[in-house]
Amino acid sequence: MYIVVGGKTESKNESKFKNLGLVIQHVLPADNPQQSESSSHIGMGGSLGCRRDKTGGSKEYCETDEGYQAMYTPGTPREVDVTIQVIRWQVWMACLGSQSALSESYTSTGVKDKIAQHWILVLLEKAKIAHLEQISNKDTCDPRLKDSRCKGPERTAIKDAIKHRIQQELWDWVVQQPNEFILLPANDPFRLGLDLRAGLDPHHDTPVEILHTYLLGNDKYVWHDTTKTWDPKKGDKKGEIFASRLQSASISGLSIPPPRPRYVIQYKNSLIGKHFKMLQQLGVFQLHDLCTPLILDLWKATGELGAYLWFPEIKNMKVYLADLDVLVNNLLDIWGLVDPNRVLVKGKLHVLPHTPEDARRFGPCVIFATEIFECWNAIFRLCSILSNHLAPSHDIAATLADMERFKHMVSGGWWRNSNGKYIRAGSSVRSFLTSNRELQRRLGWSEKTRLPCGTVKLEALKKREPSEWNLPLQEPEPVGSTWVHCKYVTSQSGDLCKPGFWVFVQTSGLLSPFPARITRILTRQGSPLTPENAVVIVEPFTVLEVKNTRLNMPLLVPSTDSNTMIVNPKVCRCGVQQERTLTDRTELKMTHTAELRFIVNMHALHNAHLIRDILPRSLTMPIPYLRDRVASHSRFAAQPLRSGPM
Repeated sequence: MYIVVGGKTESKNESKFKNLGLVIQHVLPADNPQQSESSSHIGMGGSLGCRRDKTGGSKEYCETDEGYQAMYTPGTPREVDVTIQVIRWQVWMACLGSQSALSESYTSTGVKDKIAQHWILVLLEKAKIAHLEQISNKDTCDPRLKDSRCKGPERTAIKDAIKHRIQQELWDWVVQQPNEFILLPANDPFRLGLDLRAGLDPHHDTPVEILHTYLLGNDKYVWHDTTKTWDPKKGDKKGEIFASRLQSASISGLSIPPPRPRYVIQYKNSLIGKHFKMLQQLGVFQLHDLCTPLILDLWKATGELGAYLWFPEIKNMKVYLADLDVLVNNLLDIWGLVDPNRVLVKGKLHVLPHTPEDARRFGPCVIFATEIFECWNAIFRLCSILSNHLAPSHDIAATLADMERFKHMVSGGWWRNSNGKYIRAGSSVRSFLTSNRELQRRLGWSEKTRLPCGTVKLEALKKREPSEWNLPLQEPEPVGSTWVHCKYVTSQSGDLCKPGFWVFVQTSGLLSPFPARITRILTRQGSPLTPENAVVIVEPFTVLEVKNTRLNMPLLVPSTDSNTMIVNPKVCRCGVQQERTLTDRTELKMTHTAELRFIVNMHALHNAHLIRDILPRSLTMPIPYLRDRVASHSRFAAQPLRSGPM
C-alpha cells in the first residue's frame, strides 16, 4: 500500500521530494465515512454525496431524467487541486466571518475538510469578536465610524475595508499555525508550501471497500427486502423454511464456517459481514419460492457480482473489467425496478460503478478489503471480558499493553531498567518463540505452509479399510497388492479434496479439463505417501452447452463414457461447489432427489476465477439485464420518488 519516492520514474510532485527519503501511502482503504473524511468530503449525507465524483444535487435535479441517470454511472471526477482551492477559499471566508458563504460552499461543492473545520470554527469566533470590537462597539470601533456625518455608501465602504483588513490579519495568523511554524528551517517543504501529497489522490485512491460497501451495503439491503415480511408472530413460516433449507446446504468447497441458520433467522436484522458473505453464496438456492421473481433476480445479480469482487487475481484485465461493468449495471438496474428511489437514498449503491476503475488502478478488490482488520474487534471484546466495567477503557488499554510487552520480550526486544541500562530477556525466553509453533501461530508470526499438489493423507487407522484391488489399472497390478483409503488429496489450487468433493480433472488424453466427483482416494499399503503410489477414483461429468434458466448457472450431467475413472492425484485442478436442481421438503428437512443433474454454484467465492477460466466463455459471460438502460432509467425517474440525502 506504500511507494518509496526517489526512483528513476517520478511524478511532478514526487520529484520535489527525491532527496527527502519519504514513504508515501499509495491507497487509503477504510469504510466510506473515513474515506470521505480523507478526501475532504462532506460525507454520504450531503447532496453531492460521492467522494469520487460530483454526482448528485438538489431533490428536483435528481428526479429529472438527467439527474437520475447520472446516479447509475461515474460522474465528473473530483480533482485534488480544485478541492484544495475550495478549502483555501472556505478558510478565507471564515476569516471574513461569513457563515452563510461557508454553508453554501459545503452544499454546492460537497467539500468539507475535517482538519480545516477546526480552524474555520476558530476563525469564525475570532472574526466575530474583531467585528464587534472594531465595527459594532461604539467605544472601541474605528474612529471614522464615530463620525455621525459618515452615512450611506461611505459608511458601508469603511465597514467593508475594516472587514477585509481583519480578514487579511486572520489569514496571516492561521497560515502560520501551529506556533512551531517559525521554528522550521527556511527551506523546509512545509514552510515553502510545497504539496506533500507526492502523487496521492484521496478522491481516486480511496477504493470501493467491499466489506462496508457490498456486504454491509447491497447484501444487507437485499436481505432486508427479502425478510422484512417474515414475522413468525403472525404465523409466517418462511423464515423457518429458509432455515431448514440452509441447514441442509452443503458448504464443502466454499471455505466458510457452518451457516448457523437458526441464529441467522432469529437475529436477521443484526447480521454482520460473515453472515452476508455466506448468504451471498447460498441464498439464491433456498429462496426460489420464498420471494418475488424480481427479488430472486436481485439475489442472482448480487451473487454474480460478489464472485467477481472477490477474485484474488485477474488474468485478463480487459475481459474482467467488461464483465464487472455489466454485472454492476445489472445490479443497479434491478434495484431500479425494485425501488427507483433506492439509488438516490443509498450512496453505497452509487459507489459501485467506481469498482472497475479501482480494479484497473489497484487490482482485485479483495486486495484492499478491510475485512481482515475487523478481526481486531474480537480481540478488543476479549480484552474486556474480565473487566469490572467500572473503567473498561483503562482495563482494555492495560490488557493490550501487557500483550504488547509480552511480544516485545519473547521476540528479543530491549528495554531500559531502573538504572538506565538496556537489557532484554534471557536466551531461554527468547528461544521459546522460535521453538514453539503454537505461540508463533497465535502471534501471527508463522508462515502458512501449502502442501504440494498430489499430496495424500491416510485415513485414521480404523477407517483405512485395507482391501485388494478390484478395478483395472493402466498397468497390471501385482497379485496380492493391498490398498487403503485416504482422507484427502491436494489439488493444483491447494485445496484439500475429500471423497464426495467436486474437482476439475486435466488428463493428458484430453485438451480441456472435465468436472468429476471424487468417490475414493487410495494408496498402496506400506508404500511411501507419494502421488506415484496413490490413485483417485472419480465419477466424470459433462458440462451442458445450455445453462439453468432459473439460476443462470452451468449444468452438469453424468458422462456417458464411463461410470468411474482412475486418475493420478496431480491432475485435480480445483474444487467446485455444486447444488442439486430439484429438492423436496418434508417436515422442514431437505431431501435431495436421486436425479443426477447438478448446477455449478457460480456465486461461490472460493476458486471463482479458476472455475471461470475452465468453463466455456459462453457459460460464464454476463448478460445485460436491460436492453435499453437509458429508456428504463427515464421510466424509473418518472415514478413518484421520495428523495433524500445520499
